[in-house]
Amino acid sequence: MKYTHKDLPGSVKQLEVTLTQVEFSKYWEVVYQEALKDVEIKGFRKGAAPKQMADAVIDKDKVFGEAATKAIREILKEITQENEWEIVDQPKIDLEEKPEGIIFKIDLVVFPEVKLGDYKKIAKKIFEEKREITAGDDEVQEAINWILNSRAKIVRSANPAKMGDVVNIEYKGKPDQFILGHSHLEKGLDEKIVGHKEGEEFDGVKLASVFERQLPELNDELVKELGNFKTLEELKNSIKDGIKKEKELKESERLRIKALEEIGKDSKIEIPEVMIEKTLSGMLEEYKMYFKKDFKEEEVRKKLRPEAEKSVVSNLVLYKIAKDEKIEPTSEEVEMESNKFLATLRPEHAQKIDPQRIYSYSYDIVKNKKVFDFLESSK
Repeated sequence: MKYTHKDLPGSVKQLEVTLTQVEFSKYWEVVYQEALKDVEIKGFRKGAAPKQMADAVIDKDKVFGEAATKAIREILKEITQENEWEIVDQPKIDLEEKPEGIIFKIDLVVFPEVKLGDYKKIAKKIFEEKREITAGDDEVQEAINWILNSRAKIVRSANPAKMGDVVNIEYKGKPDQFILGHSHLEKGLDEKIVGHKEGEEFDGVKLASVFERQLPELNDELVKELGNFKTLEELKNSIKDGIKKEKELKESERLRIKALEEIGKDSKIEIPEVMIEKTLSGMLEEYKMYFKKDFKEEEVRKKLRPEAEKSVVSNLVLYKIAKDEKIEPTSEEVEMESNKFLATLRPEHAQKIDPQRIYSYSYDIVKNKKVFDFLESSK
């Protein structure tokens, strides 16, 4: 076997492989002998007819096609192992039979070569930008207000409507209900309703009913109902800690995304189109779930493509750093992550998921976390 290859854009290897007639004959013979065993001729047991008679009924084109398939499978295995290539898409193969042998012309999409820039230096610079995180009293009060509003009692009111009340109306012949200050019907409608009482009609509005939202009193008794708190101060401290942790997570995520983007820009990567398309297809499926109406796939595809490219680059950067730095999760770490994921599912749903998929998902989560930990500690 002889072969040559050249590199094309998009991590494509263009191969030309030549098998002599003698080399190809070994594949032909294996398939031909199998075909002889399957020949059925009246008067003979299956596969027992004389070779000359059996040969006459064998589909030689089919034998040739199967022999070529068998040959190319072994050829690609040998070539990819020799060059340490990982195939990431179905090869495109053209075949030509010549006197000197069988010529295979193959376009092979392989896992791309990733040449990283100085990722430690880039990461160090970016993670030094980390902002100091605080949680203000106004943020705590906003959270408390949300808690109180979620526990508000709705009581029918004979008083004039005010902002924050729930109203049932008929507007231009159509019924609706909303909280004053949050109307979605028409700008300025809320202000028109304020000051009117149940049963009044004005400006095309019939005010059917008004409900006052009575907030509970914020005291130690209510605080104890909200969790393992003894005083209001304990609740506020807990809320402040929660807000701070959430903001710290967002800040960490911001820096990680920025680090990957900057490292990607400083790297040389020939991204295979198939990787972008696979990522893009996954993103489109998510969009379809949320935007079922008026979903214009081509417009959305065009809009999402840059994000898909960024995602592929980021994943390749993570993969390469893990490989170069020999970062590997332990089996215990993967098991812990798997259990954490399974704990978020209902038992009947967890049982339906392929364990190998859970392991692979958890493995990637842990590995990526360890890569980020490594980058954040870069000096």
